[in-house]
Amino acid sequence: MAIERMELVTLTADRSMLDEVLEKCCESGCFQMENAITVSPASGKRALQLLNDKNPYEVPLKGLASIATELGIELRETPTDNCRFESPEDFEAFNESLENELRDAAARKQKALTVISERKGAIKQITHLNGLNEQFDRIFSCKHIHVRVGKLPLESQGKLEYYENLNFFFVPFERDKTYCWGMYFCPVENKDLVDDIFTALYFETIRIPDFVTGNTSEAFERLGREISEQEDIAKAADAELRSFADVHEGEIQRAYSKLLRKRDILRLHRKVGVLRNKVYIKGFIPYKNKEQFAGLIEPLPDTELTFMPPDADSSCTPPTVLKNSRLTRPYSMLVEMYGLPDYTGYNPTAFVALTYTLLFGIMFGDLGQGFVIFLLGLFIGAKVHKQFGGMMTRCGLSSMIFGTLYGSVFGMEELLDPVYEGLGISALPLHPFKNTNFILITAVGIGVTMIVVSMILNIIIGFREHDIERAVFSNNGIAGLLFYGSIVAGVVCTVMFDVKIMSAPFIILLIVIPAVCIFCRVPFAAYIKYRELRLSEDGEETSVGTFIAENFFEFFEYALSYVSNTMSFLRVGGFVLSHAGMMLVVSTLMGMVGSGAKPAVLVIGNAFVMVMEGMIVAIQIIRLEFYEIFSRFYSGSGKPFEPVKTEFTTELD
Repeated sequence: MAIERMELVTLTADRSMLDEVLEKCCESGCFQMENAITVSPASGKRALQLLNDKNPYEVPLKGLASIATELGIELRETPTDNCRFESPEDFEAFNESLENELRDAAARKQKALTVISERKGAIKQITHLNGLNEQFDRIFSCKHIHVRVGKLPLESQGKLEYYENLNFFFVPFERDKTYCWGMYFCPVENKDLVDDIFTALYFETIRIPDFVTGNTSEAFERLGREISEQEDIAKAADAELRSFADVHEGEIQRAYSKLLRKRDILRLHRKVGVLRNKVYIKGFIPYKNKEQFAGLIEPLPDTELTFMPPDADSSCTPPTVLKNSRLTRPYSMLVEMYGLPDYTGYNPTAFVALTYTLLFGIMFGDLGQGFVIFLLGLFIGAKVHKQFGGMMTRCGLSSMIFGTLYGSVFGMEELLDPVYEGLGISALPLHPFKNTNFILITAVGIGVTMIVVSMILNIIIGFREHDIERAVFSNNGIAGLLFYGSIVAGVVCTVMFDVKIMSAPFIILLIVIPAVCIFCRVPFAAYIKYRELRLSEDGEETSVGTFIAENFFEFFEYALSYVSNTMSFLRVGGFVLSHAGMMLVVSTLMGMVGSGAKPAVLVIGNAFVMVMEGMIVAIQIIRLEFYEIFSRFYSGSGKPFEPVKTEFTTELD
């Protein structure tokens, strides 16, 4: 498992060819563009300037999208071979011609819809005034009487009797559980006082529009008639717009697709360097796509293409593309969740694939349930998510293998006993409740093995990156490996095998000296690298007391992490027992019901355990991978590979 080899590419072309070159870069699907700015070592000034052109396609693109929405056209990606428009002016003229042709019908439709909305709002306002037989215009035209129409909370209506001595009266029309609709009358000279009283009583005024005339029943009839007339007008205008859309939809679709691509290509100008009449483009491509990319670019006139090693330009960081086999490829999604490795780093996908699959099988070992997970993985991989489905199939197979070792088939722990007896294998099946200590000790052993392997990977990566502190003196380097391995070996030999290896030379050479190396990793590494002792990594002055205090607590944290990380793997054995316990509950429930209900209990119980425990186990393994394993050797600081492309969208920013 490795990281895809990259090539640094530079392109030089006449400015007139810029858009065509960028279009070919997008068409390749394998070119990641970088800023073309470089700095002259002699002057320290930029030798190139980035293009900062205003994108002239933004406005016509949004305008055309608005026209399509108005015509009810659902935009979709369309071939643009027959699109006759090229310049921003061409698209703007096309938009203007469309707007001129549909302006009259769109205006009539919009006006009709506005009138309909106003009339429906008026109907809603006067719905509760059905008892009013007097004409609205006569009521509101009174010169000496002030009138307000609205709704009053029911609890406030009872308080009106407190104001009987004032010169006003309230006429109710309709009630519901909360409000009473009506109107109040008072002399004009008292309107301010009366308005204040009703405002204090939470009276909400309803504004009756001027176009509402006649009494309530007459207003309903007139408004309904006007709504019907305007709906006919809107339908006619809408039919006219649909006919217009049918005629012009193909041209609009082609124009939008081409306009969107031109907009996206012009956005790439901001990374293009320009010097006089020449433009410069820089980026990365996978080495395997070198010939394909050259075949696209070299036929372009006045365009020069140069390939260089990925580290030829120190201002550009090569992107990372994980190169995995078909067997381990689905697990790259877990690595990418944590972060991609550096371009020169280590691809841990194979390690993750092995450990994740192994741990899932151990923690969720069941032949029958594993087979169901395998089948679900095949379905999900084909229909929903290829990588996730691939992980499920592999984990399902692992679950089937360990389920066979445990003798568990859909929670039935005794089903495979006759098979092993017939084969003469007395050690199997490995029933969890009969081998609890063995399972828990094995879980810790697996944890120790994975931690040691992680440290070895860190040592290899450290030497490859020429980082002596990381490879030799760190808590995950050679010193950490000796310290941790020696303590584990001493405890195991003493407790389990009664072998006394914790002698004074053993402790001094393999525990004390590595501990000192971890404690003094910074000055030791600085001496090897710079031939001078430094108490801090950045070379700043640090007192001996501060150095001792800081490194004491760091070393204590490292020692604590060795213990906690190792004990964390007890959950592996814990979930083996948990799975067996949950399936024992299902078996017990089956024994409590009649024979007719047993199949239902078996199916529902297995489904519940598969969903709940399967999710928990998957999450717990991710936690073990990220915290107990990855943290020891992996740095997810890589740069993802994002080739330039034009992507169809209807969501414009």
